[in-house]
Amino acid sequence: MKPGPLMMLGGGVLMVLSTFLDWRGNTSGLSTDSMGLFGILTLLFGLAVAAVGGIKAFAPQVGLPERVLNFSISQVAVILAFTVFLWTFGVQLGGDSVKIGMALAWIGGAVATVGGVMDSMAAAPRSGGAPRSF
Repeated sequence: MKPGPLMMLGGGVLMVLSTFLDWRGNTSGLSTDSMGLFGILTLLFGLAVAAVGGIKAFAPQVGLPERVLNFSISQVAVILAFTVFLWTFGVQLGGDSVKIGMALAWIGGAVATVGGVMDSMAAAPRSGGAPRSF
């Protein structure tokens, strides 16, 4: 089993769980009063990343699409996870008091991003060896 898909799965699960915890004050990530659809998008992105990681790790026989909008499926997961990381880490740096849910969201986004990059690099074609002189 490769570590990249497992990291994607774990990071996606952290992103999903974080939306049920407090992000700021007494509001959770799913509260639409303080931050709009921000937490709901984090939940959906986390579900997508966790699904891709889980399928790649535990059910490789399931046929995921080869490409989505000319990106590999691992690259799409990296884009979604990195978006969550930037959103949540940026809000945390904003200076307001943040709770454990916000911290778990950016940690999950970072872990899933690294896992997706590792998975993309493992699937990338290798060079043909040492350069040859002509």
